[in-house]
Amino acid sequence: MAGVSACRRRAMLGGARWWRSTPGCWLRGLEAGRFSGGWIAAAVVIGIVVLAGFAVRNSSGGGNFEMIAYQGAAQLGGSTVEFDDVKLTAAGKPIVLNFWGGSCPPCRAEMPGFQRVYERNRDDFLMIGLDVGPFFGLGTRNSALSLLDELGITYPAAYATSRGAISQFGATALPSTFFFDGNGDLVESRIGFIGEAEFESKLRSLIGAPTAKAAPGEGNGA
Repeated sequence: MAGVSACRRRAMLGGARWWRSTPGCWLRGLEAGRFSGGWIAAAVVIGIVVLAGFAVRNSSGGGNFEMIAYQGAAQLGGSTVEFDDVKLTAAGKPIVLNFWGGSCPPCRAEMPGFQRVYERNRDDFLMIGLDVGPFFGLGTRNSALSLLDELGITYPAAYATSRGAISQFGATALPSTFFFDGNGDLVESRIGFIGEAEFESKLRSLIGAPTAKAAPGEGNGA
């Protein structure tokens, strides 16, 4: 994995291709707390923000959009569904909606942690991975399917049929994650990478239950 200095040079000189040639750069910067200057500019250009996003709360439902399932059609209520109908299918359970892309490095990094949290809490909430990568230039449907298979993701995943989901939820970068309560209201959102422990803490707070104990070696967001 490249060091911070090397990554910073790539960010300023490599333009939108910097992360492809050095996929570990964004994580180095995150660990060292060194995102600044040209580094941030390059990250914003390609639509990936890995700084800690801020949470917002409101009483709205976020928005409605159409999605087509890659997997988990039964949990979503069908192969082609609208998000409002998915809320009804959830039958009062909280929903976590994660925007991702097949060629998005921080998405790839956080998804295994999401999978482990899903496995520990699957009966208490509905997890949806929504592929919007093509609208950010961060992957295709084929690359999304390949990533799901490579990482062993089993929670429901689908792709958005239009850019409407992005505009309605104000998703300015990938990954973006949205938390809904049992009434279907959007109560929190996050732009950027979420580690496993933080994700589970937010989820369990939404469910109203203590955080499940992770197995040894889990929960570090790696």
